[in-house]
Amino acid sequence: MSKKAAFLTLIFVCFMVTPGWFANQNDARSVQQEIEELIQQKEMAINKKNEEQYLNGINPSLSFYVREQKRWFQDAVQWIDPGSYRLRLISIIPDKEHQIRAWVEQSYTRKGQKISVCFPILFQETEKGWKDSDLPFYTLTRGNIVIRYSTTDLKEQASIGMEAAHKAVQELKRKMDWSPAHPIEVKFYHKPEWFRQSVKLSLPSWVGGWHESGESVKLVGAEEFSDKQLISSGIVHEVTHMMVSDMTGDNAAYWLQEGAAEYFQSHLLPGLHTREERTSSPHWKFAHLEQLNLERLNEREAVAYYNQCYQFFRYLMETYGEEKINRLFSVLELHPQDFRTISDKQKQTNIRTRKALQKVLGKSLEHLEQDWLQSNQQKDDPPK
Repeated sequence: MSKKAAFLTLIFVCFMVTPGWFANQNDARSVQQEIEELIQQKEMAINKKNEEQYLNGINPSLSFYVREQKRWFQDAVQWIDPGSYRLRLISIIPDKEHQIRAWVEQSYTRKGQKISVCFPILFQETEKGWKDSDLPFYTLTRGNIVIRYSTTDLKEQASIGMEAAHKAVQELKRKMDWSPAHPIEVKFYHKPEWFRQSVKLSLPSWVGGWHESGESVKLVGAEEFSDKQLISSGIVHEVTHMMVSDMTGDNAAYWLQEGAAEYFQSHLLPGLHTREERTSSPHWKFAHLEQLNLERLNEREAVAYYNQCYQFFRYLMETYGEEKINRLFSVLELHPQDFRTISDKQKQTNIRTRKALQKVLGKSLEHLEQDWLQSNQQKDDPPK
């Protein structure tokens, strides 16, 4: 038997032996054919760099997922070797009514090196036919917060994440007068490769959490991972990104986003003081740091980047207070929102943040940097 014949037989058997909601075998074959066509459409769209064709296969009712896949596509077509993308159907079985769970194998080359991963896709039948509807997650819901997790082994982490997200929203409302612009969705992935399928193929391996405006919060979990404090602090970090994006119209510089997220991660909730409260010499001048692309730094450099952003934002909070920082965010929100990713619009957000600092705090970024360095020096000088 040929490999192709064996493969099609496997799919046919999946429909035959799995309890499902199909009226007859002809319906099953028809659905199978449509799913195969959708998968071929995704492959072709990426190789031809056709964004409209790619997004046409995504469930339009899942606004977060549509935005995530749009940004994933834009990164993928720049990252992979042209024409090297392949997406192969492995098996499909009926899930809930009007839902199909498919396993696929994705492969591509990057600078001639082949990279492949297998993962599931949930296909949902809609008014416009079958559509890619994200991974088949398990779900927890509390008010306007939804936690999705990729395996039942992550259920405890999902529960911890729910509690942390709920408390973070309450405290950020109290401190910063923030109310989420839309429901909060958090996704936990037990495989880093699946996490990157919802973010960017180009992400460095050290990245374990992500949020962009208009998307869900995404975190890499682990079946054997049990550090509850670290899970909670990761949730606070990413929810803070959501707050800053909402309150600034997503116009905050990259360093300001990360400084705020690192600060509230350590100071927002009791018991989450996750770093030593000591000063250290900055790794870069701020004029250089604001030009860096965090997503292209190695892990050691990324740690230095986060630490410097944290220390400077902590100085701003302690010196000028929450009211001034709130005002800074409000001034940034006056600019129109640019829906590009934060790294793609970095030059623009740097300019807008510099102008907002001058307007609200009455000082340039360089002047504030000098004040901060002098403050650090005074702390380090021994008492006379």
